[in-house]
Amino acid sequence: MKKVAQGKRNLNVNLSFFSGNPGLAPSCLLPLSLAFFCALLFAAVFPPLGLWPLAFVALAPLIRLTASSGSPGKAFRLGFVFGFIFFSLVLHWLAPTVRTFGGLPWPAALGALGLLASYLALYPALFSLLIQKIHQRGGSLFLAAPAIWTGLEYIRAQLLSGFPWALTGHGLAPIPLLIQSADTGGVYLLSFALLVMNTALAFPGKAFKYPAAALALWLCLGLYGHIRITELESRLNEAPRLAVGILQGCMPPDQKWDPDFQAYTLERYQDLILKDLTANPPSGETRLFLWPETATPFYLFSEEAPTKKLLNIIRDSEVHHLVGSPAYALDFQKKLSLFNASYLIDPSGRLLSRYDKAHLVPFGEYVPLKDFFPFLEKIIVPAGYFTAGTRPPVLRLQNTGLAPLICFESVFPYISRKAVLAGAELLAVQTNDAWFGRSGGPRQHLDFSIFRAVEFRRSVVRSANTGISALILPTGILAKESPMDVPYVLHGKAPLLSGQTIYARMGDFFARTCLFVLVFYVAYAYLPFFSTKKGFIQNHAGE
Repeated sequence: MKKVAQGKRNLNVNLSFFSGNPGLAPSCLLPLSLAFFCALLFAAVFPPLGLWPLAFVALAPLIRLTASSGSPGKAFRLGFVFGFIFFSLVLHWLAPTVRTFGGLPWPAALGALGLLASYLALYPALFSLLIQKIHQRGGSLFLAAPAIWTGLEYIRAQLLSGFPWALTGHGLAPIPLLIQSADTGGVYLLSFALLVMNTALAFPGKAFKYPAAALALWLCLGLYGHIRITELESRLNEAPRLAVGILQGCMPPDQKWDPDFQAYTLERYQDLILKDLTANPPSGETRLFLWPETATPFYLFSEEAPTKKLLNIIRDSEVHHLVGSPAYALDFQKKLSLFNASYLIDPSGRLLSRYDKAHLVPFGEYVPLKDFFPFLEKIIVPAGYFTAGTRPPVLRLQNTGLAPLICFESVFPYISRKAVLAGAELLAVQTNDAWFGRSGGPRQHLDFSIFRAVEFRRSVVRSANTGISALILPTGILAKESPMDVPYVLHGKAPLLSGQTIYARMGDFFARTCLFVLVFYVAYAYLPFFSTKKGFIQNHAGE
């Protein structure tokens, strides 16, 4: 009996960590359950489930719960639990990826996922802490909470190389009508608008005036979307087009570097090219074959025999090719540098230009801070130690500006913006999503390309080794997409638009505005100067 009593006391002590009050330890189970439930709902917004309507309501219980939690510490812990569960579910593909291709045992693979989820959970935890403080001081959350959430998403997208995966607005990627405003404020504007709705449902105000205002906002965004799509469809009908054959080789990433597999790889791509040329005979128009990231299992233009075979394939096709391949260079001290490159080759087999991937994947293509923390090298996926490129982001395909986006680069809008400002009329994503397997990862990664199309009003052609390959119109509509895990060639004609959107010209001005508001509310929450007795940012909702 003594042991049972002692066990109960220990349980209460452990639970009190979340409640912030040892005397109320059991009562924390309900808030924790609600935070867990909110995380489940919010994770369901994103692939593989993709239940996008939940984005309008999933965060409302969390906002109400943490704002009314009674103490900053408890709000922080509830936000952390929410974030840890959410990111663990959305990034579920990470553990099997590092287990299969990184050679880690399952405990270490799950530990890597847990470590990343713990870091990312700090952002909703800080959000929860701040809205509790603001609510406690009598401030209205109707606009404060959306601005703080969006500002924190922007910080997450920039800090430590940036990880803008599963931003709130990305959940609306399958619905073109609702995402057209991204051409003004990017995905952050949609994150803000979704948080407006969630906050309004959490604290509706007198006579439900806040939900009414949030609904009016979304009606305006929907009307804007309808107008923009209608206008763009008229422009697309008159725009010049580039015929594209998008190759999906479906080569196993754990076998493609086997020298015995080299000839088979080239034969696979040759068959896909012949299949497209047979179904779509040349008609004198400019055409492009788009290959996936590092499609060649050799160093193109450095290894003579396989390079010769590939160039013969290109000459026989009589078409331009954008080929993903690894590359290397030796400096005067014989130091080796590896690059993740994209080669633009004309129908005669002549190299026109080359682009080297500029934004590398941490722990996938390089190890951050490895000189200070040598143990980090043990968890890297063995893709190599690459060097970031510095070459211009736009390649010239006759009269067309073409911008390769290699894998992770499609995640960051600033890279596409730089290319569009330099004259890119077509964005070409080359990736190898085989690492994700049959998880929600490939679809999550595809959603970024949809937003790049809308933000900059450019067609996006996407070649993924195992899928999902796609042709995305400047409206964000998926004109064509490939099935997963089969060799495939996707043929289409990509409309070429020029001009610059508001987002292209001004970048993340909206997100930076939210960041400024975030800094202001930190001051409001913690500096005694801001007092509700003075009527500063009064809570008019009776929250």
